[in-house]
Amino acid sequence: MSSGFNCIAIETATSRCSVAACAGDRVEIARLADHRASSRHLYEAIGQAVARAGLVPAALDCVAFGCGPGSFTGLRIAAAAAQGVAYALSIPVCRVSSLAATAVSARAVANSLPVAVCIDARQGEVYFGLYGWGSTGHPVALQPDALLRPDQVLFDAAHGAFLAAGNGWSVWPDMQTRNAAVIQDVLPDLWPEATGVLEIARQQFSERQFVAPAGALPNYVRNKVTD
Repeated sequence: MSSGFNCIAIETATSRCSVAACAGDRVEIARLADHRASSRHLYEAIGQAVARAGLVPAALDCVAFGCGPGSFTGLRIAAAAAQGVAYALSIPVCRVSSLAATAVSARAVANSLPVAVCIDARQGEVYFGLYGWGSTGHPVALQPDALLRPDQVLFDAAHGAFLAAGNGWSVWPDMQTRNAAVIQDVLPDLWPEATGVLEIARQQFSERQFVAPAGALPNYVRNKVTD
């Protein structure tokens, strides 16, 4: 049985869905076709990741999920699965921003620069989050995750340079044009990954930033459901 931090992470906020499990420093990942996959397929992926990590359910410290913003269907599925596992095992839940998890994917090339994460939200809007880096190397929100119109994403030289990550920057190229003076690089193919959720959850758990299963709620940011 593993010692250290043992956790399952679920990320289904976008069409790129994954599940990860860690047993201490050992991390395993399983991928799903998309967030419209059945709950059975999601639980199968959880089982695969847990087995590959050499874990037994009783060894889990917590379960984590990407709480959004993102697809209504995807967030609902992730929250329900996290609650189900947490209730069954009497363990807490870590709610992790899916945009912060995307920032983790960009960290290797960010070179300490802030990361502006932008994911297309349809209906002429984007999910946007701006993240810097804390002393532990984990993403720190410089402003709250939000639902914005592309023309509201506007920075000037006073903000300093940043890295642009997420498909919103390619779906709405005018955002790149308006912010070209402060964008160092654009990484449009980065998405939230369960491994990023897992990494942030490790930090949250160490700081006791978790909730009871009933508090495992999505961050929809949009009142009107579109999916």
